[in-house]
Amino acid sequence: MQTVRGYFELHHNPSINYQLNRLLPGADFAEVEAAGSRITGLESWRAVMLELATNAERQSRWLHGSSYYRAAEFYMLPGDPRKAHANAQFLKLFDAATADLPLERTVVPYAGGALPALRMHAGSTPRDILVVHGGFDSYMEELALGYLEFASEGIEVILFEGPGQGQALRRYGLHMHHAWEQPVAAVLDHFAIGACTLMGWSLGGFLAPRAAAFEPRVKRVIVNDVLADFMDCFASTQDGAGMVDAIEQMLAQQRHGELDALAESLMVRDEIVDWVVRHGMSVCGATSPSGFFAWLTTIRTAPIAARVTQDVLLMAASEDHIVPRRQFHQEIAAFANASSLTARLLTAVDSAQSHCHVGNLALVGRLVRNWLDFQLDLAEERQPSACRA
Repeated sequence: MQTVRGYFELHHNPSINYQLNRLLPGADFAEVEAAGSRITGLESWRAVMLELATNAERQSRWLHGSSYYRAAEFYMLPGDPRKAHANAQFLKLFDAATADLPLERTVVPYAGGALPALRMHAGSTPRDILVVHGGFDSYMEELALGYLEFASEGIEVILFEGPGQGQALRRYGLHMHHAWEQPVAAVLDHFAIGACTLMGWSLGGFLAPRAAAFEPRVKRVIVNDVLADFMDCFASTQDGAGMVDAIEQMLAQQRHGELDALAESLMVRDEIVDWVVRHGMSVCGATSPSGFFAWLTTIRTAPIAARVTQDVLLMAASEDHIVPRRQFHQEIAAFANASSLTARLLTAVDSAQSHCHVGNLALVGRLVRNWLDFQLDLAEERQPSACRA
C-alpha cells in the first residue's frame, strides 16, 4: 500500500474529485490523475474505472485492481448488471493482495443473515480491542490496511460491516437502521468482548455514538468524522439549501407523493443527487425517495448525545464537502456528559482538510493510537492498587 499525502485537484466536480483522492492509498497516482481528465460524468467514471481494474488485474497488480473495481462499483446504481461482478472482483483481488497479511475473515450471525468481519490479532493479552465500522458507502476492506500497525502495537482490531454496509447489504440483504447498538452488541457477543473502544467512519460518526449510548461494553468512542445530523448535510448542498424545512413539513403531513415528485426533480437535474438518493434507498431499504428522507431524519445524535458517558475522541475536517463545519461545534456541546472529550479539527496545513481526512489518513492513525495510549494508561492508573492503604 503506497503512502500518499496530499489532497489533489483531480477533477472539477467536488464529489468526483473526492472519490478520486479517496482511491489513492490503494491505487497508482499517475493512473488516477490521468483518469480524472477522462471522466465527464458518472457513466464515464464507471467505464474508466472498469478499464483500469481489468488492466491492473491482467498485470497482477491485485491491490490496484481491487481498488479500481471498488471505485467502478461505487457509482453503479442498484440494479446495474455490472455491479455484482465488480463487487466480487473487488473482494477477490483484495484477498489476493493481502494473502500474506494477518487478516482473519469471519461472519457474525445477525437477524437471519450475517455481518462480515475482519480480525487482526494482537497476541494473547491485547491492551485493548478496537472495533471499527464504516458508514454510508465504505467497505471494511478499504479501512483494513490502515490498522495493521495497531495490531503490532498491542491493540486487537475487529472491523465489521453492519446492516446497510458492504456485504451485509450486498450478500445478506440487511438494511441499515439507526439503532446501531444492535449490530454492535451482536459483534461483541460473537467475539466474547467485555470491553472495547468503538470507532466509526463517516456516517459512522453518528452510528458509533448511537451504539455507545446504549451499549455499556463500549468504553471509548472515536468519531471520524463528526456527523451530528444527516439531514443537515443534505441542507448544506446547493440543491438542498432552503428545502429541508419543506421536506420535513411534507414528511410530517404525510405528503409522500409530493415529496417523491420534488426529490425526482432534483435527481433529474443532478446525477450525484440521483446516486445519493438511490444508494440511500438501497442502504435503508426504502422503496421511495420519501422513505429515504424519512430515514434521514432518524440519523441525529441530539436525542442520544446526553447518554454518551464514555471517553470520546471527536474529529472533523475544516473543508469537509459533506458535513458542515457547524456540526463539529454542535457535537462538542452535545457530548456534555462524556467522561472526557478530545476534539480535533484537522486542516489543510496537514493535508487533512477533507472528509474523513482523505489526503492524510496516516495522521488519523497516529492521532488515534496516541489518544488510545493516553486513555489506556489513564484507565490503568485509575485501577485500585492492592498496595494502597
